Amino acid sequence: MTQSRNQVSRWPTASRRSISRRRLIAGGAGLAGSAALLAACGRSGGQPSGGSAPASPAAGGGKPKTGGRLNLYYQSSTTSLNPITDSAQRLRLSAFHSYDRLVSNLPDKDYVLQAAQSLELPDPATVVFKLRPGMTFHNRAPVNGRAVTPEDIAKSQTYVRDNPKAGNNSFQVNSLQTVETPDAQTVVFKLKGPNAYLFSGTQLADPGAQCIFPKENLDNLETAWTVGSGPYEMVDYQLNVRYLYRRFAGYHEASKGLPYVDERQVLVLPDAAAQEAAFRSGQIDLLGDAGAGLQPPGLADTLRRDMGAKIDIDSYVELSMFAWNANVTKAPWNDARVREAMYRVINRDQYVSLLEQGKGKVPPGPLPSGLADYQLDPKQSEKYFKQDAKAGKQLLDAAGFPFDKEVELLAFGATQRANQGAEICQQQLASIGVKSKVVPLQTAEILTQRIPTGNWEMFVANWPGYDSPQVPLRLQHTVTNHIHKYAGLKDPTIDKQIERAEVTTDKSERVKLVKDIQIALLDKYTPMIYLYNATVFVARYKYVHDYQLNPATVTMYRLEAWLDK
Repeated sequence: MTQSRNQVSRWPTASRRSISRRRLIAGGAGLAGSAALLAACGRSGGQPSGGSAPASPAAGGGKPKTGGRLNLYYQSSTTSLNPITDSAQRLRLSAFHSYDRLVSNLPDKDYVLQAAQSLELPDPATVVFKLRPGMTFHNRAPVNGRAVTPEDIAKSQTYVRDNPKAGNNSFQVNSLQTVETPDAQTVVFKLKGPNAYLFSGTQLADPGAQCIFPKENLDNLETAWTVGSGPYEMVDYQLNVRYLYRRFAGYHEASKGLPYVDERQVLVLPDAAAQEAAFRSGQIDLLGDAGAGLQPPGLADTLRRDMGAKIDIDSYVELSMFAWNANVTKAPWNDARVREAMYRVINRDQYVSLLEQGKGKVPPGPLPSGLADYQLDPKQSEKYFKQDAKAGKQLLDAAGFPFDKEVELLAFGATQRANQGAEICQQQLASIGVKSKVVPLQTAEILTQRIPTGNWEMFVANWPGYDSPQVPLRLQHTVTNHIHKYAGLKDPTIDKQIERAEVTTDKSERVKLVKDIQIALLDKYTPMIYLYNATVFVARYKYVHDYQLNPATVTMYRLEAWLDK
């Protein structure tokens, strides 16, 4: 496993069954790490293991109860209702609740069957899905509860592929060749070649890019009422204020009693103080499960002291990366000497100490520390991160750095954590004479107006957590297939190495390639410095049972969550 289980202090005690490898996969439980899920041909002599979402017993025993409302929150603003172009819809709202997809992932499985009743891999470039019978969309115009068809899936894939504003369409652009619909229950994905990360959270298990949309709404997903075939119907919303979802009686797992919770409400709460107040007053049932964990981390001890037996605190080392980025397409960041100077002065341990009270982990290279199998030996990379402000200043002098210029340093989300991270960076850069101005902006503004156009120089931000090396390395590629088009190094030689790793399904060979890529990136001082992975703390009321946490920022339906209050 690439994501060690001991990084997560509490997992729901779902019953698990082993499964023999088989050509046709339909309902067993498989084993894999959340960090790097195995590809279609990644196992010698067999297929990847998978499963349907099990109806697990409650954590600590007891029978799950149905009913109630689970109150959640999200801290970022939304620009639309479209989970393809809006990160909030993708990671917390509509993709999480209302849309179904063929498969999803869990931290201990290669994949979990969702709308697919089974899948078959007759060769490394073909995936055959059989759909669950009787699936319908929500009963709202213009879809009106009609049956889900293979055509909906095919057109959804085309829509994502051709959307220039897609947050992530790397599977549709880079991997998918065609979608065939030979009959009313079958969808066949023909791939351009082997995909080493096929079942990862950025490919077939991507929470947004794999949504099944009704074809009637594809021209108007930005503003059309959310209609899917997922476990919850959207019944009310006010953009950037509140979203209410209600259990869909026609959901394909409804016969098993899933989901247990009748309603889920998501409040948009950008302010950390408002989030804490809402949790303490019982307006929301979890705190810290909206991306960054409890902030500051010391809040976990405060809540334990103040709320005592009412709550539990769960923790894990996240796959999300706090990172420094410079735009290599702009001078002076296209000069390797300038980038090396940043490595000489950016003290990564200081971020962990000041932002996380020492509760975090600094990776040895340009991949999240949770992707354990792909990690460099720290001895291989220590020379790149050697602190030496004097040498950094000399490198800038040699490069003719414009010391009279004030560099714009963006802080994502305008949150306290983001602002403080940018201020730490500002102080570190000042030690070698680099002037900078911290500019806090809301995530939606940065992602729509700045990042896609390349209208930025430098930022400090918490990146989403990725469960494989696919996106972190693609961001270094000249063609990122991502809304972040200017994130990484963009070196043609390294581009080829990245492309080779993406089609290398032999795990041991791929691990070696990925490690070689990391060294190559460090040799050229990539402008994306992964600073650390935080230890995340999540508080929840004890009446919330079987709510599974995930070190990666990917949607899990969490259908088994139930309330006992």
